Amino acid sequence: MAAHQQTEYSGEIFDLWDTYKKVVVRDFMFHRALSEEVERGLKSRFGDRAYSLLDLGCGDASVFAPVLLRAPPGRYKGVDLSDTALALAAANLKSLPCAVELAHSDMLSALDGGAVYDAIHSSFVLHHLSTEEKAEFFRRAARALAPGGVILLVDTTREEDETRDDYLRHYFDWIDSGWEGLSALERDAIIEHISTSDWPEPLSLLDSQARAAGLRRLPGDAKHRWHRLMRFERI
Repeated sequence: MAAHQQTEYSGEIFDLWDTYKKVVVRDFMFHRALSEEVERGLKSRFGDRAYSLLDLGCGDASVFAPVLLRAPPGRYKGVDLSDTALALAAANLKSLPCAVELAHSDMLSALDGGAVYDAIHSSFVLHHLSTEEKAEFFRRAARALAPGGVILLVDTTREEDETRDDYLRHYFDWIDSGWEGLSALERDAIIEHISTSDWPEPLSLLDSQARAAGLRRLPGDAKHRWHRLMRFERI
């Protein structure tokens, strides 16, 4: 597969902040159901045990913060490329009963440095990377994952028989027919963002990249249209 032209996600979705909040609040991308699955994944893996968590592309943490209050880590680090998002995350995470660190970083750089974590979480970020960068993500995440740890990856994936052009056409048809309550300008802005920034892969490709990095995908994916939770652990 040819390398994608997108090499680093800039966080520009936060320039469309009001529109993005509508997408989350109206649950167009199934944030609610996927967050419930993430919570179940954390509780089943760690129970009441304290764990360290790296949140890659944490955004404003508004969706994840309630999950963390119910499945509290012993240490949390969130990284994002948007200063706007990080400022909002600081407020949304202030009630966590643990040390909170927030840093301006891309997701690949955040996995360097030798630190290891019991849990690595990322939500709707990986698809902004090129195919090779996704493979590099799995390689670095495997090195940064503590023994017995888990990667919780929420993202969009193409169907196995969908090209990216097919995916975009199908996704945009769904936006036009099902995302009610958005203005034409808001829909156009979302479509432009997805057209220029989203490079989802088929699940089989992500699975093979993870296995090549020394990870295995756990059974029980939660899938809602093109949106899913994938869980990985070290082999």
